[in-house]
Amino acid sequence: MERLPVSVNKSNLLRLREELLFARDALELLDEKKQVLAAHITTLSTKAARLRAKVNAIVEKSYTHLHEAIVIHGIWNCEKASMACRLGETLEMRERVFMGVTLPVLRIEHPPLKPSYGFLGTGITMDLVAKSIYPGLEIMVELAEIEVALFRLVTELKKTIRRINALENIYVPLYESTVKHIENGLEEREREFLFQLKRCKQSREEAIYGSF
Repeated sequence: MERLPVSVNKSNLLRLREELLFARDALELLDEKKQVLAAHITTLSTKAARLRAKVNAIVEKSYTHLHEAIVIHGIWNCEKASMACRLGETLEMRERVFMGVTLPVLRIEHPPLKPSYGFLGTGITMDLVAKSIYPGLEIMVELAEIEVALFRLVTELKKTIRRINALENIYVPLYESTVKHIENGLEEREREFLFQLKRCKQSREEAIYGSF
């Protein structure tokens, strides 16, 4: 197994043990982060699916009214009326941080709906188009907020998984192998030192007792 190119000594052993402990702590924290991110992504995905279904229903209803308006008033009058539509809405965006990821917080404010086009060439079907779209604005803004959050969270989850894999499969085994190698080397040196010490003691005793 591969090892770090370090000398076999006590100081390197202590340093690598500390770094190995740090890597294991980091691995545990990253694993917890992965679980929290995955849970939050699941929650937001469920909510996004529900909002997307509402938006699709609103858009489908609006297109039905728009088709009726085109049939009754003609496409040119519908286009002219659409260019006169001004809701006066304002969109506020803030940010919040979740597990180190910056997420958007969107809020839309709009006045009560009042058609801004005139009576000439228009009719109730055009009003129905606006009325069907108007309640869905807040839902669309909320869906946009969640979609952006999901994109950023999934990106962060992928980065976290890559870091976990790197620690699990490369760094931690590399440090464990190096620490084990240094421990074995130091133990071998200690055994050799004790053996040499024992031989010196034996030689000294033989010299002492052999002189009598």
